[in-house]
Amino acid sequence: MLGFKRLRSNQRGDTIVEVLISIAVISMILGGAYVTTNNSLRAERGAQERTDASKLVESQIEALKNLADTGDTTIFNTSGFCITGGTTVSTSVKTNNTCKFNATGSNNNTVQPVYYISITRNGNTFTVNNSWDSIETSGQTDSVQMVYKVYEND
Repeated sequence: MLGFKRLRSNQRGDTIVEVLISIAVISMILGGAYVTTNNSLRAERGAQERTDASKLVESQIEALKNLADTGDTTIFNTSGFCITGGTTVSTSVKTNNTCKFNATGSNNNTVQPVYYISITRNGNTFTVNNSWDSIETSGQTDSVQMVYKVYEND
């Protein structure tokens, strides 16, 4: 005898088919968990982008209010601009890096996403538009827009 044991009929191992089926089931479960997690992370990132964009628009509106309160009439003589540094009116919307901001509000355009801010004026009504390339809907542009009415100080 060479030391081989005969398997009894009640000692049965798993067949290759059973092992392959269990691997396939586990793979589908892990694949579903990955897809769900990825979709959740993209939605969270999209919500963060919209929050950051809204904050940038609000900061532009605050700068508009501040310039109007200090008697600066530059905002009433211009359309298609943004405000940098809280006090500087820049008419270089989307033509250079002046009206491009990152999420912190600085002009560092190496950090994604890059937000493009544009303020247009119709009488005393100012429309602040912020657009960016969305991570949630890849290849599409998303935007936030707010309207504010400012009156010149006499």
